[in-house]
Amino acid sequence: MFLTFVLAMFCVFIPMLPREWQYITYAVTSGGFVLHYIAYITAMTIDPAEASVRCKIYGAPRPSFDHAQQAHVIQDQYCSLCDAIVSVTAKHCTCNKCVSGFDHHCKWMNNCVGSRNYWWFFGSISSAFMGLLGIIAMVMYILIQHFISPEALRKDPHYGAISSQGTWLLFLPFFPMRTKTLVVVSIEMFVLLLASLCLVVITYLLFFHIYLLCNGLTTLSYVKRGSEQASKASVLSSNLPTAKQADNPLSSARRCVFEVTLIID
Repeated sequence: MFLTFVLAMFCVFIPMLPREWQYITYAVTSGGFVLHYIAYITAMTIDPAEASVRCKIYGAPRPSFDHAQQAHVIQDQYCSLCDAIVSVTAKHCTCNKCVSGFDHHCKWMNNCVGSRNYWWFFGSISSAFMGLLGIIAMVMYILIQHFISPEALRKDPHYGAISSQGTWLLFLPFFPMRTKTLVVVSIEMFVLLLASLCLVVITYLLFFHIYLLCNGLTTLSYVKRGSEQASKASVLSSNLPTAKQADNPLSSARRCVFEVTLIID
């Protein structure tokens, strides 16, 4: 997907912009792609494991973590699988290592996100958000120009030898390839749709993590808090009196005691 956006931007869209816009657009786009790539690769390759686990040399493969058999493997800050003392914020992930400041396991990066690589992860989704906004703005401008003033998109010198208004050039300026208007518009529509779908996902993810940061939470603590609230709500609803019990004074008294106990907790 990353490569799709890179090829579309540099080989199709930027060469269609006015000449005075192209150089700065090339520079800004290149910088944005490089920054996002660095943040993503760094977050993906940093080992987020606890220092005590990273420094430990294991003579044999560690036992695998099975949720069905082992609900908890860390007791009193000691992990029985890693055979190491870990910090309070550590969690033994399904990828079979204790992660310092565990947030979540990211399947897209094939790596855990913890305190060692969290800001690189946050930087990758922030740069992706800004990049997708830029791509959508550029594609919408070009798409609108196709219907309002297509000549504004044909300022490259290579168009001087083309008389047909229905012929367009891709892969400018080094490898010009002729194609039809329908192909160019189809590419624009496809990239616009793909970028919009990606933006929806990235926007949700970015603002979710902004919410977590503002409230001093991690993804794990947020999920745990939601589970605890749901559990309390379930217990409360199961203890509410039925229509037959509503007239029973003893049931009403028990309900009051239960609600007071929840408030105190």
